[in-house]
This record gives sequence, C-alpha cells and structure tokens, in this order.
Amino acid sequence: MEIKIGVPVSPGIAIATVYLLDAEEIGIPRRFIRKDEVPGELARYDEALRHAKSEIEDIRDQVQNAAKGEVSLIFDTHLRILEDPSINDEIRDRIRVDRYAPEYAVSRVFRKVTNAIKALEDSYFGQRVSDFQDIQRRLMRALTQVKTDAIDKSANMIAIVAHDLTPSQTASLDRNQVMAFATDQGGPTSHTAILANALGIPAVVGLTNITNEVSGGETIIIDGSRGRVIINPDEPTRKKYEALAEEYRSREERIALSATELESETADGKRIVFYANIEFDDEVKDALESGAAGIGLYRTEFIFARHPKPTEEDHYNTIVSSLKAAGNHPVTVRTLDFGADKFREGAGLEPEENPFLGKRSIRLCLQEPEVFRRQLRAILRASVFGKLKIMFPMIGSLKELRDAKAELDAAREELKEQGIAFEKNIPLGIMIEVPSAALIADQLAAECDFFSIGTNDLVQYTLAVDRNNPAVGHLYSHTHPAVLALIRNVIQVGATRKIGVSVCGEMGGNPHLAVLLLGMGLRIFSTAPTAIPMLKTVMSKITVAQAEKIADECLKLAGTQDIDQHLRGLVNAAIGEKLV
Repeated sequence: MEIKIGVPVSPGIAIATVYLLDAEEIGIPRRFIRKDEVPGELARYDEALRHAKSEIEDIRDQVQNAAKGEVSLIFDTHLRILEDPSINDEIRDRIRVDRYAPEYAVSRVFRKVTNAIKALEDSYFGQRVSDFQDIQRRLMRALTQVKTDAIDKSANMIAIVAHDLTPSQTASLDRNQVMAFATDQGGPTSHTAILANALGIPAVVGLTNITNEVSGGETIIIDGSRGRVIINPDEPTRKKYEALAEEYRSREERIALSATELESETADGKRIVFYANIEFDDEVKDALESGAAGIGLYRTEFIFARHPKPTEEDHYNTIVSSLKAAGNHPVTVRTLDFGADKFREGAGLEPEENPFLGKRSIRLCLQEPEVFRRQLRAILRASVFGKLKIMFPMIGSLKELRDAKAELDAAREELKEQGIAFEKNIPLGIMIEVPSAALIADQLAAECDFFSIGTNDLVQYTLAVDRNNPAVGHLYSHTHPAVLALIRNVIQVGATRKIGVSVCGEMGGNPHLAVLLLGMGLRIFSTAPTAIPMLKTVMSKITVAQAEKIADECLKLAGTQDIDQHLRGLVNAAIGEKLV
C-alpha cells in the first residue's frame, strides 16, 4: 500500500481500478504551402473550424444536462475563443501571407496566445492555458483527421490516471464508468477542476508522477476531499474508505435541497452576502442565477488573451456589458493584475529573477501609467451603466494606495475636461493579499471604502510557498496560524472602521473554512458561482454564536493539522452533517 498526497479539487471518495490514459500528442511539422494552394488551405481551415465548433456545442449541451451549476459556460467560453476574430484573422493571415500550412499556423498563433496568458504571472490565469491547448488540439484533430483514443467502453468502475486532462476530456467522462481521476499536473482553479466538481467526479491533481507509480488494473482509492490517493490499499483501509464513501453519498443526498431558494442567512437570521467571482462579461447572468447578490471580483486581465494591446474602447465595452447584465446588482472591477512579462517585448524591460516579487500588479500599473490610465478611463466611463466599484490589487503600502488614487483622480480630471460623464461617488477598495497590507490595515482603511482579502496570494506571500510547486505545495495552508492572525486583524479593522470586508479566494468557497471565517466576523463571501448553493446550505444550519465558538477554539491551536482536524469535527457536529 502506498499513499500519495496531491491537491484536492473535487470532493468525494472512489474505490476503483486504475485506467492509465496516455497523453494526447499530435506532431506539427513546420510546413509551408505554395501560392496556388492558399485558397484550398483556407477552406480546409474553415471546415476544421466548423467541425470543432460543432463538437464543442455537443459537449456543452452534454455538460448542461449532466452537471450541477452553470459550468456549461466553460464551453461557451471555448466557443468564444474559437470564434475570436483576432485569433482567426491572425491564423488566416499566416496561411495567406506567410504561406503556413493551417496546422502550423494554428500551432504558432495558439502558442503566442498561451505565452501571453503565462506572462500574466497569475496562478489563476496560468491554469486557463489548458483551455487554449484544448481548443488547439481540437482544431488539430479536425485538420489532421487524427482521432483521439477513446476509453475502452468495456472497462467498468475505473479511475482515470493521467498526466493531465483537458476540460473537454473531463466533460466527456462517462460518470457511470469513471468513478474518479488523478493527474500529475493541474490546479484547484482550472476548468478541469471546476468541471470535475460540477460533474460530481472525485479528483486529486498535482501528484507530480502518479502516472509512473501505478499500473493499469491496480486498485486505487481517490479521496477528492482530502487530496489522498492510496495505491493497492490493504483490506482494513479499503473497508474504512468504503464506509466513508457511503457517508459522503448519504450526506450529498440529504443536503441536495434547492439551496438557491434558501435565504442568505445563518440559522439565527443574520444576513450573509454571497458575491461571485468572474472573468468574462457573459458569466454575470449565470452567477446571479446561482444565488449571488452581485459580482465581488471581476478579473479584467483576460482581455489581454484576446487583445495583446487592448484599447480604452476594448476595456470600456467589456465592462459596460458586465454592468448591463448585472442590472441593479453591484459589480466590483479589479484593475489589471499581471506580471511585467506582458510588456517586456519591445518595451526594453529586463527579465526578472523572481517575477512574483517584482514588477507586477499595481506596481506594474503605476510604472506603466499609459496602460493604467486607459483602463481607469474606461472603468469611469462605464460607471454610468450600473453599480460599479473599483478595486486595486496587491496594495502593499499607503504610498501605493495614494499613488493609485492619484492616477484615478487624474483620469477623472481628463474626463471632466473632455465633458465625458461618469459617476462621481464610486466605492473604492483594495485587495489585501500581501502581509504588509494586512498589518497596516488600519492605515489603509482610512483611505478606502472596502477590503477584499485575496487569500490565495496572502497564503503564498505569508508562508513563502509556491502552491503550484509540488516540492513545497504541501506547506501551503489557509489555516496556518500566521495566516489566520492576519485575516482576523483585517476583519477586526473593517468592523472598527465600519468598512466592508470580504474574502475572495478559495478559502471562502470551502464550507468548513467559511464557517471559521464567519466565526471570525466575516459576513461577505466572494467565490466561484458553483460554490454558493452549498455555502448557503451550510450557513443556514449554523448560528453566529456556534461559528464564533468554533473560531475561538481553533484559533487557540498552534498547528495547521490540528486546526484542520478540529475545525472539520466542530463544523460537522454543529450543522449535523458530515462534510467529508
């Protein structure tokens, strides 16, 4: 028996037979075409595009029928990328002007797009690379007429073990055949992880080399709640997990009431606000239908995947679309949050030895005022279309906040001089995601209207741990006492200063951790739309007094593991359900 620890991304327990899935690779030679071949090759590309679009529409419809939540939107995003004029025009230009074969043109253009996303130097957006790779592979298969190897239909009760899975592969898994999956790569916010969760497939990712440590036909236990994979379990371990799996299934059945109809409040009637995190304007409608009271985090960086150099109008149109879709609900627009690599080419910027500690996010925006000003002007102009809030990311000092506010004031003055309308009293907030900001929260609170705690980065910067590095990923913990102390300080400052405080990282979407945050005084949660129904259900079963008692007991403990175990037991007991 061997136990491997990875990243839990979709809860549940499965005991199944290993089915090894080989990586899907299509070799693309550097091939050019003759001038007289251009019309035919353009037509071949257009036919491949139609075929890929039809396949994605089929997958979207399949997911819509099978999955909980609005995850079919992931494939609406794939369709939008596939139909993106900037991508298609460049591919056609490579075929028409550079005489690239369509396969080579697709490869070059998609490589450029994925490199641009990687240059954002944000773990969340980095995990979107798999979406573009998924679309590229689909186009390649259509062009080369190479069919992907399907899972043997005669195999039953299997657990897929693979280097990685694309969103399309995940969505195509037969839930009656595939009990769970485990992969070498992957992260908690990837679309593959989101799909696994929505489809109810237990999954553990980031196992580094699980594909080299199992053989097809072996028995494997995948615990998607705790991130454990057990290879060839002994009989006592197997029986233990069979019981745990049954408990989990029973709990899911009991808790599967219509959570979207529940009031957003605790068992003792205290109001809780649930906002949604989004990255595209057309996600707003589905976020609101999931029970969100508005958009707590609108990530604006993804516009750079479509437009390498977005204009003010590009920013403006996207934000206006979001505000119109939100109607009377608030939308919090986070200003650009990416790394310097996005601007290195042609800008004379030197590569950085440690980009996560370098010129990124608000630091980059303050040093690239033209880029920052374009977006700020667009945000201000869009503000007349709805309840807009502005949020600056990665503020680490009072000076940075004041400098960012000065840029915003300068943008306001420009618009005034030009006679362009905008809302005068737009709420302004900041993200608390570096320890220095958490420690001087009282000073920062005097100069802004709200805080949003970005727990993903706050944990990384507090513990000096790259959560995407398998060698140290196990050290990454939301419940480290130092992290909890910083979060508690920010919440207390917000209460004293009477400004809103929310949590917008993964921590707020975890039911156990959400109860801990509730007990620490948090009343606003901004999370993935698919997490909201479960959070509402859990909150409806617990009183604030119970949550406060749980928080008090956990905060007295010194070790992360002790806090995790104690928290799990206390929350399960308080709500009368075992959240495995």
